[in-house]
Amino acid sequence: MTTTATRVRATTGGALLVTGRRARLDVGLLIGTAILLTATLVAVLAAPLLLGRTAEVALRESITQAGADAAVVVVAPAPPYPADDALPLAGPQAEAAVLDLMRGMHPATAIAVTPPFAASTGDLKLDVRLVTLDSPASRTAGVRWTVGREPIAILAPPAPEPAADGTPPPPPAPSAQAVEVGLSVAVARALGIDPSTGPVTILLTPGRGEVPPMEAHVTGLYEPVAPDDVQWANAPDLLEAPTDPPRGPVGLYVPPAARADMAALLGATMLAGEAVAVVDVEHLKLADVPELRRSVMSLTSTSPVRTGLPRVLDAFDAHLSATLAQASLVVAGAGATAACCLVLAGALLVERRRSHLSGERARGASLLSVALRSAVESVPTAAVAALVAGGVVAWWLPDGPGSPGLATAITTVAVVAPVLLATRAAAAAWAGRRVPADRRERARLAGLRSARRSVTELTAVAVAVAALVTLRSRGLVPQGSMRTDPLLAAAPFLLALTAALVVVRVAPAVVRLAARWAARSRGLAAPLATSRAQRGATALLPLVTVTVAVALMVLSGVLVQTVHDGQRIAADQLVGADVRLDGALDTDEAREALARLAAADGVEALATGGQMNKRAFGRGSEPVVTVLVVDTVALAEVRRARGLPVDDGLALLTEVAQGRLPVLATPDVLARIDHADGTLLQLLTERVDVDVMGTTVLTGDNGAPPADVRAAQATVTGDDGVVVIDTAAAARVTNRLPATTRAWVAGPGAVQAVADLEIADLPGVTVTTVDGWWSAWSRAPLPAALRTLMLVTVGVLAALAVIALVLVVVATSGERGRTLSTLRTLGLDARTARWATLGELAPLVLGGFVGGTAIGLALPLLLGDALRLTWVTAAPGHVPVSLTWWPVLVAAGALAAALAVAVLVEQAVRRRERLGEVLRVGVR
Repeated sequence: MTTTATRVRATTGGALLVTGRRARLDVGLLIGTAILLTATLVAVLAAPLLLGRTAEVALRESITQAGADAAVVVVAPAPPYPADDALPLAGPQAEAAVLDLMRGMHPATAIAVTPPFAASTGDLKLDVRLVTLDSPASRTAGVRWTVGREPIAILAPPAPEPAADGTPPPPPAPSAQAVEVGLSVAVARALGIDPSTGPVTILLTPGRGEVPPMEAHVTGLYEPVAPDDVQWANAPDLLEAPTDPPRGPVGLYVPPAARADMAALLGATMLAGEAVAVVDVEHLKLADVPELRRSVMSLTSTSPVRTGLPRVLDAFDAHLSATLAQASLVVAGAGATAACCLVLAGALLVERRRSHLSGERARGASLLSVALRSAVESVPTAAVAALVAGGVVAWWLPDGPGSPGLATAITTVAVVAPVLLATRAAAAAWAGRRVPADRRERARLAGLRSARRSVTELTAVAVAVAALVTLRSRGLVPQGSMRTDPLLAAAPFLLALTAALVVVRVAPAVVRLAARWAARSRGLAAPLATSRAQRGATALLPLVTVTVAVALMVLSGVLVQTVHDGQRIAADQLVGADVRLDGALDTDEAREALARLAAADGVEALATGGQMNKRAFGRGSEPVVTVLVVDTVALAEVRRARGLPVDDGLALLTEVAQGRLPVLATPDVLARIDHADGTLLQLLTERVDVDVMGTTVLTGDNGAPPADVRAAQATVTGDDGVVVIDTAAAARVTNRLPATTRAWVAGPGAVQAVADLEIADLPGVTVTTVDGWWSAWSRAPLPAALRTLMLVTVGVLAALAVIALVLVVVATSGERGRTLSTLRTLGLDARTARWATLGELAPLVLGGFVGGTAIGLALPLLLGDALRLTWVTAAPGHVPVSLTWWPVLVAAGALAAALAVAVLVEQAVRRRERLGEVLRVGVR
């Protein structure tokens, strides 16, 4: 037999037999480790999948809530149109313009609309327009006819033949023309039209002398098959009649079968044609978003397109990235804590076998053979746990993309840790190291070891600081959907490791001070506890485990509170009052409703205003600002009643001195202009002299605040800042002011008053309540999922802290048991023994609690904008971190419970010891 074969046999011989015998002795610990690993893998594998499912729901809801803004509208080309096209962008053109260039879209809908006509039927006078919707690629009808019949095409007379000499024929004489149309049930009920007994004729007057009057025959009434379909948002008058018909046109629906007649009425050049496509949200996946966005951008570069879909997708991607940034902190931190517990379990297993490993090493076993026997045990255990966890996740969440990186790392730790610890224990049993007799040489070697330790610790601290500085300087790296920043995910563990190293350095000095105090006490409990604490003060791995667990508990609670407070701040800033109204508030009906609202019970203040964008401010054309024209006195009362900050200068904006209009401006705008010699502000078409009276905290916006992913950009107008002026003061220097488009209502009864007066029923008016907006945003899929994830993580980390302390107590029970057994023969009671256990665990618990609390409270402040809290809270600008104390109390309670459980476990381990047995057998 060769030397190599002999070495292989010596290394592998009996490995299975020895491993099986040891596994039977420690089967309980192995099963517990496997359960812990399985639960950890299920959690780290399922959390991204659950978050991914929630993200897809959020994506679909975001596009659905965006409505017509997320549609892709291809505008018809300028006339003249090809001779064979009766309707621009109808039929195959609509598909070719949109569907062939884009994936993930519903069949395109071709829309053609005529100009408004003055119309009459009987004694009813109204404005109407003809609208046709056609989706050639869709096999389902958009409407169902409930009364009468579906309109059909009326055959036009044949075109006159050319003369024999080839001269073109004269144009036909003008004559009355007609088209068959349909009305929705709601519109017909509002107008009192009933075609059940026959078509109802509506006379159309185009308003041009050369065009004869036309007739629209209402042949039937319809109901939409899908009222929530986005296609109806492009022609809302097809479903609902205006409350006052002369003010807004009534839509007369021309089905595709009769669209040629509509084109023949005025000619194709008079029709505004569009092809509208909406996203197929039912089948949309996260992986489809990049391709969908590229398709839209490609289409916009080749065709006249009107769409807000790219902005919606970009906002969703930023919202998802911010959610993942915070979720990755807690998921990766919980995984790291579980990995530390697995290492502690491996250390406990090695501690139970230390005598066997020492005996093997003394009998000549190689370190490789020790590592092999440990691997034969750890590899199958980890493999079974990984298979079970993978099977559970595949059954629970099938067809998920998965992110096995963290799970692979945890499994690797579970495999490698017992092997390395067993090998280290065997090597330490007989190191073969000679100790120099020279005291100075021993001191030199000790100093060298201390220097190496210091270099290692400083390296770890430098890595943590470098990671933190990098995150603060660059922020999150764009990773795409469902990918997290690995540096951000590792930040809590790196900082917790740094805190643990600091505690390990400081704790011995603190323990020595406590020992001096304990030496003066009369009882045995205090000196025994402090003496046992000397070793517990330097246990790095248990300290890191407890520190990470506490840091993540505190961090999760701080983030939950910060997001909650930030959402409240966003609601106050975006709504600006208890109730906000947006829309056409300059009509007589709206003014009357606002007057009644101001006098309603429970309404303390009501302010109105308007907004102008892209207004020049200063002597030149820069900067460009958003101008808020508001009733400043009333707005101050509204904000004061709501408890919002009120600009000191608002009270100074009502007086005009020497023809100069007083204004407030945001600080960033004032920093860009020189207003020492006076400043000009562009209103609608003219510039006026202004006096800057101070700064403002008010923000402009794009209308009613949305409760979807676009909310974080609701105040982004593209301008450089905001300028505030008073409505009455502006009226004294100019005759042209913007229309009133918003109102703020404050008071305990504001919401009820708006509901009682049916303000929401005013045409074109949107009502937003501060509590309603906050409720809708906080219950949105991703913010709600993030809050649930963090609260669940707090409970998981508390359980892991208990497991870690129990493992530490059991691992050190042997040495502590020998000490306590000896002391029991001298009269040690059970109470003093418990104090010994508490003393050994005190530095670990207190050090982990202090270090973890410091990291958990400081980490959100240190990371700064890397967490992108704005995209989770929708609060404009910087979101302040809420340093609340309830997570600290939760962590303290969890550690107290863990300490109590650890002491109970210690008592359970020693409960069968009897004093007689200790006296007979001796120290064990």
